[in-house]
Amino acid sequence: MKEPVTKLKRLPLAIYCLAAICCVFTDQTAVGQLIKDLPASVQEVGVEQRLGETLPLNTVFFDERGQKVRLNQFFDGQRPVLVTLNYSDCPMLCSLQLNKLVTALDELDLEVGKDFQIVTISIDPKETPFKARETKSKYVNILPREGVADGWHFLTGKQDSITKVADAIGFRYKFIPETGQYSHAAMLAFCTPEGMISSYLLLIDYPADQVKLGLLAAGGGNIGSLVDNFVLYCSVYNPLEGSYTASAWKIMRLSAAATVLLLLIGLVPYWLGRRKTSADLSNHELPNQSRMNVQQNAAHHSQ
Repeated sequence: MKEPVTKLKRLPLAIYCLAAICCVFTDQTAVGQLIKDLPASVQEVGVEQRLGETLPLNTVFFDERGQKVRLNQFFDGQRPVLVTLNYSDCPMLCSLQLNKLVTALDELDLEVGKDFQIVTISIDPKETPFKARETKSKYVNILPREGVADGWHFLTGKQDSITKVADAIGFRYKFIPETGQYSHAAMLAFCTPEGMISSYLLLIDYPADQVKLGLLAAGGGNIGSLVDNFVLYCSVYNPLEGSYTASAWKIMRLSAAATVLLLLIGLVPYWLGRRKTSADLSNHELPNQSRMNVQQNAAHHSQ
């Protein structure tokens, strides 16, 4: 009676194994066909990470007030800068991305404008500063924190300027004439105060801890508490995932160092005890030695 039950239990495992074997032999062909079947508008978009690349800081844009600015005006050598590429008329992705960013910013104990800056550049050369100002107001109003209005900048510009920055970041996007929209990815680029790309977040949902680690790393120790930077030290950026993960090697090194330190601290009472014992013995031997010297001198004089 038990044998049929055993066979039935083994049946799903056999099916999984068969499926796995099929996947092994068809993986490359299937994936290649899947990519080939994707629309060209999707195949040509994405983010090629350019870690260590410096942004073209002399590039000219217009801020939300219509004033001509250069990108270097937002890199002061002290605070990291978070760069996003979006556009105001995006039907869905940009709004979703920036709303998720606002949610993460609201959970941070770092302040926009004080600890870091945000620069959102429109990838649509037809977008006007007036439109950018409307978009900025939308997100500033749902993040009612002091300094946000002065620390989050929405820029528009000519195609040449947009292309320079997008190429430096590795941001590939495509205009779709049939829809009048842009096909693009969701991305955050964390830049050092000097304009060098430090890391990316290649997600739509932005966990606050990931955003914070990206800012801390880009800040190079200029922002955040000692605890924040300790957590950063124990983390490592994974370019394949576009996120930070705990560094097992660093944690092991810290654990080993902490173990040695605790052992040394534990030996302190032992060392102090030995020194005290040695001192007591010396003090005890000194009077005995003095008495022996006196007796020897007395015997010598009696002779």
